[in-house]
Amino acid sequence: MRLSWSRGPRFDPSEGRAHSSSGVESHRMTSPRALSVAGLLLFAMAGTAFAQRTDVIVLFNGDRVTGEIRSYAAGRLSVETDIGSDLSLRWDRITSITSDKQFEVETTDGRYDYGSLAPSTPPGKLVVVSEGKPTEIEFLAVVRISPIHQTFWRRWDGSLGLGFNYTQASAIVQFTLNANAVFRRPTFAASAALSTFFSSQSGVPSSQRANFTLDYQKFLKERWFVAGFGGADRNIDLGLDLRVSLGAGYGRYLVQTNSTTLGVLLGISGDHENPVDGTPSFEVAAVIGAQFSTFTYDFPKITVNATLSVLPYLTDSGRVRVEFNVQAKREIVRDFYLSLSIFDSYDSRDPSTQQAKNDWGPVLSLGWTF
Repeated sequence: MRLSWSRGPRFDPSEGRAHSSSGVESHRMTSPRALSVAGLLLFAMAGTAFAQRTDVIVLFNGDRVTGEIRSYAAGRLSVETDIGSDLSLRWDRITSITSDKQFEVETTDGRYDYGSLAPSTPPGKLVVVSEGKPTEIEFLAVVRISPIHQTFWRRWDGSLGLGFNYTQASAIVQFTLNANAVFRRPTFAASAALSTFFSSQSGVPSSQRANFTLDYQKFLKERWFVAGFGGADRNIDLGLDLRVSLGAGYGRYLVQTNSTTLGVLLGISGDHENPVDGTPSFEVAAVIGAQFSTFTYDFPKITVNATLSVLPYLTDSGRVRVEFNVQAKREIVRDFYLSLSIFDSYDSRDPSTQQAKNDWGPVLSLGWTF
């Protein structure tokens, strides 16, 4: 099983949002009074929409950006402007933020603050105001900012990457697909990831590898968390037709800055394996996992993610599986990237042959983030 983690917020204040709707009846003959009422309604709706985008961000060179803060993570503040377009502002270029809306602010030491945002005096710090009490935070100590009333779809982050290769001389066809999505809430984060690889060559058995994972993290104090995870694997080259896994663990983020995270986990997993040749079996394994992520601010933005899982089997003495994956993504234009990843899967006892086997390779793909 390949573990896929995503650090997210922890608490969820019990606040709600009221919604309203209205209907308009259409007539062939419209009176001037009806037109006036409709005009007033449209004006009020437009005024409400513009009133929502009153957050003010001041940059180090004195420029001011007015809009609606959508989120801050991975070194970028996402702001929706009045014309409906999104701006991605570098965090290290910001000196002041002002907003009367309510936000959740997560810091590098695992602390959470809630409230509106105000500028410091002198500028250079983020001030979170809760019930009239201000709390000053160094900008570089901020890991994530989330609007408390953030909509369902805006809580999703993810990416989709595709790769294809064809060589006529050797009649080799290769296809790769990598996708992941993360849903963030103040108390937890849930994620799903899919990775597939298919290679076919005339006169040679095809190579098929697929991995699907689901992960859930419940966040505790001081960067500790409990996790539940499950998934399905298929790797013909390792003699595995299908493996279905379910497990749980306890972990902590050892490093958490606004550009780098390092987390570790200890857990246990139950696996039901169907080998390509042989009898299905149920196995139990310990799980030792680690995840690392870092990025650069400057364009082109470069992100590096790495995961490692070591699974010593408890029901099959001496058997050990290792899953490793490292991926580097380079931004081409906004929201599109070029990715190079290297995977390595090792099993000291192939489910079909009971012999040690290793499967590894590079994957080049073009992707889109959302």
